[in-house]
Amino acid sequence: MSRKNTTGLYTGRFQPFHLGHLSAVKQALRQVDKLYIAIGSTQYDHEEYNPFTAEERVKMIKLALEENGLTDKCEIFLVPDINDDTKWTAHVRKIVPHFNAVFVGNNGLVKELFDKEGKSPVIEVEHEVDVSATKIRSTIVRGIEWENNVSPRVAEYIKKIGGVERIRQL
Repeated sequence: MSRKNTTGLYTGRFQPFHLGHLSAVKQALRQVDKLYIAIGSTQYDHEEYNPFTAEERVKMIKLALEENGLTDKCEIFLVPDINDDTKWTAHVRKIVPHFNAVFVGNNGLVKELFDKEGKSPVIEVEHEVDVSATKIRSTIVRGIEWENNVSPRVAEYIKKIGGVERIRQL
């Protein structure tokens, strides 16, 4: 793919935004000039699998991007669920400006839907960091050290907003 004015899309719930997500962003930015980060399930929060609000997730992503000097190369979009896989890629395209490629990590459904749509190449990023948001939430619940799985500023922010207590209560 030629890099001239290329844009990529990377989607996730980011509950929370962790070092694996950051690794995927960095990998994508080696292949495109700009990356659109689409936060999914934005209407859900304060739930076991979606403990953070959309605004909190935006803040986490911005903190991690700032910490790594990537702010000017990324733009964040909020994408609420529509609970209809057949219309989901069109829904994303209504919200996010034109992109040339879709980057996926471990979400088989996103890969499947964009592959089926066929409008943009789907590129799988390497799993350079063995972490998942589910594992992070689980370690928080169990009182095990979790901070090394997110950037320092994200860990600080989660603590500041009472995220640890919230996850344990859900």
